[in-house]
Amino acid sequence: MPDTVPDLGSWGIDLARYAIFDPPDPFEDHIGPFWFRHVGDTRAAGGVHCVLPTHAAHGNYAGGVHGGAILTLADYALCLVAGRAVDGGQRTSFAMTVSIACQFIDAARIGPPLEGSGEPTQVTGRLAFARGTLAQEGRTVALWSGVCRHVARDKAMARKAGDAPSPAATPPALQVVPPGFGPFASASAYSRHIGAVHVRAAERDVDLIQPTAPHMCNSGGVLHGGYMMSFSDTAVTRAARLVTGMAPTTVAFAAEFLAAGRSNAPLETRVEVPRFGKSLAFLRGTVEQAGTKLLSYSATMALRPVK
Repeated sequence: MPDTVPDLGSWGIDLARYAIFDPPDPFEDHIGPFWFRHVGDTRAAGGVHCVLPTHAAHGNYAGGVHGGAILTLADYALCLVAGRAVDGGQRTSFAMTVSIACQFIDAARIGPPLEGSGEPTQVTGRLAFARGTLAQEGRTVALWSGVCRHVARDKAMARKAGDAPSPAATPPALQVVPPGFGPFASASAYSRHIGAVHVRAAERDVDLIQPTAPHMCNSGGVLHGGYMMSFSDTAVTRAARLVTGMAPTTVAFAAEFLAAGRSNAPLETRVEVPRFGKSLAFLRGTVEQAGTKLLSYSATMALRPVK
């Protein structure tokens, strides 16, 4: 439990009745923490309620909540809703995201908390499917849906304990950034809070690279899915801005998780912009680490003239 619990009484939320994920999750604690509570039958719609208190470090370049923070909350809600549906809230199962899609309905502002809830739609022997909503002050901010793989908690913990030692984390300062990349000086407060990003632009493709650190990992010691999506959202936003010359806003984002990453080498991505017009841009890419593909993503961005 954090040393101090934010006072969200103005929004009718008593965080003393909520919990943070156990075992501790470095990335969620770094940008959050995130909170959840069982409010009914976890196998039914609305059985889990998730909360992210927002603050300045969540800001995007326009001063609202960054899309990466919203995607991380969507991923958190998906894993809680799908995972708790598997075992009825008994904490006997871990949920790991296989794929997720998020539609951004409205902008979120810094200050009021973001809230997530959802409904499990199907549970099979290995997979759990769920969908839900993120809201702020009663206003829908995003819709999400996704698929998780569920693993028995005791088996997952035994597997983790029996694994060979993970490669030691390499400090970001010692991770090599290839020649031709420059610092992303105009990155948002959220991106800066996570870590330095470097960019290299061509005519229609944009490459980004980010050294990794332990605070980017999840409770299992591998790179957090929300972190990888945050990196990807920063990448598509920067690519849309460089290629189109307009101000972009994420409308839709989808990701498929391909492999686990570690905090011992930089993440890299090349963002392709197959098509853009006066109001929309369509982008896609793959996040890689040391030649291994970790995440495949696609995004649709709304465009408007730069003021």
